[in-house]
Amino acid sequence: MNKKTIRITRRSFMKGAASGVGILTTTGSGWAHYGLDSAQSKAYSFETPPPPIPAGEIKQKIAAEVIVIGAGTSGLVCANAAAEKGAKVVVLASSSGPVGRGGSNHAFNSKLMRKLGLTSNPAAEFRKEMMCHSFRVDQDKWWLWARKSGEAMDWLMDKMEAAGYQSVIEMGNTDPEGIMTMHPGSHSWLGKDITTAGRSQQLVVNTLAESAQAHGVQIYYNTTAMQLVREGKNIGRVRAVIAKTPDDGYCIYEGRKAIVLATGDFKDEEMVEKYCPWMLPLVKAGGGIYRGDGHKMGLWVGAAWQRTQPNAPILLGGVGPGTQPYRAFTGLVVNKNAERYGNEDNLRSFAGVAQMRQPESTIFAVWDSAYAERATPWTPIGSYYGGPAEVPVQAVVAGWEENVKVGAMVKADTPDELAKRLGLPVAPLKATVERYNGFCKTGTDEDFGKRPGLLIPVERAPFYGEISRSPWLLNISGGLRTNIKMQVLDKNEQAIPGLYAVGTIVGDLYSNIYTFLEPGHNLGAACVTFGYLVGKDIAKSQ
Repeated sequence: MNKKTIRITRRSFMKGAASGVGILTTTGSGWAHYGLDSAQSKAYSFETPPPPIPAGEIKQKIAAEVIVIGAGTSGLVCANAAAEKGAKVVVLASSSGPVGRGGSNHAFNSKLMRKLGLTSNPAAEFRKEMMCHSFRVDQDKWWLWARKSGEAMDWLMDKMEAAGYQSVIEMGNTDPEGIMTMHPGSHSWLGKDITTAGRSQQLVVNTLAESAQAHGVQIYYNTTAMQLVREGKNIGRVRAVIAKTPDDGYCIYEGRKAIVLATGDFKDEEMVEKYCPWMLPLVKAGGGIYRGDGHKMGLWVGAAWQRTQPNAPILLGGVGPGTQPYRAFTGLVVNKNAERYGNEDNLRSFAGVAQMRQPESTIFAVWDSAYAERATPWTPIGSYYGGPAEVPVQAVVAGWEENVKVGAMVKADTPDELAKRLGLPVAPLKATVERYNGFCKTGTDEDFGKRPGLLIPVERAPFYGEISRSPWLLNISGGLRTNIKMQVLDKNEQAIPGLYAVGTIVGDLYSNIYTFLEPGHNLGAACVTFGYLVGKDIAKSQ
């Protein structure tokens, strides 16, 4: 097969790399690599399986039908679904308790959506999503979610409401042009100290853990899975996992029907360098959640990596006050050279990608005292259908003033003074503001085509500004290749007997970035829907 090699100059997000040049290699099957020259040829330590744990060091054996590794949303959903169908289930968790982050769980056609009159058209929505992901994703998995997510979400809502929580649908960004409109369907819960949408996942996992134990599931916390056990010299069935506790040492947990990996994302720097190199600076800065232990254990028994590379990050970027949830600031945004660099009308996911391209990944928002009233309505973060729909202008300004007091924003009487306080070059910022204000007067953005309704001038004192020195990396999605039943596959596309994956570790759901157009897709699809279906399917299997 002929190869074509293209040399390109690296952008500033590759700051710190030894070379200033990256290499793109294309083949008939698409891009094989970009970002770091050595990522495909370099040998990484995680690719070499560790020596088998000696049998003499294993102190105990525990047997069940299903062993689930991970006590987050996906693992606990799977454990509940299997146990409710009669399976004997054990959950292993390296954490000291159930783990929940975020709180947006997307589904289609749930009973709550029907009650609120919220309709969705996955056929139209998915075309846009597939376009954003360059059609380099597993569309079968997206359609499985569309068909089954309502059933799975109704099941989860029943549990949450029985525990005393209120189910709500989170509101997102709407766009008059329809390009950046987020589709309704993000389910969340209110109760205890949670009063806004999108923050309730710890309530969810706590409820699921209690429900699982009520159905006979044994949960072993502070227990770290170390190695999978595959029969037949690593070509047969995955029958067990060896785990370790601080006090009791090694124990082998045998799953007669299945071992389920529900171990989350990966932030191991070697894995990131190989599978998502452009996120390495953010991982080094503390981004990501888990080490990728589940990914490694899968690879050591022959699992294949997902086809879509590089893996897609779940990224939030942008700067300044956004008027709607997940929406980036739509006023004037500049880089450290005080240059405007694009249309500011973005979701925060896309704003983060644009930010990564700027010098030192640093950007600045600049606005004036009239922006609060001119940019209305202000929809609060955590809003939901049937709840408070708008923040008063006075409250918006009060929030800015509080941020100025704590040093999160700056305030000045003149644009020149604002530039100095932000650390921006004075003359270039003045020129950029004057040019931008000219577009606001004519109603035509001659540089980047932002719609007229968002062209709000920077002209009335006092002036405000905010700095963002880096996007926020939530995690890196995907990893192991799976089929539509979430069975883990080998390099020949054959299912590895006895091994399943649910949650963020499931591969080929996203390409490029996680868009937030379907807010809560990762939790709603990979964790809730797939966990629910896999648990039921395993329980019914022979």
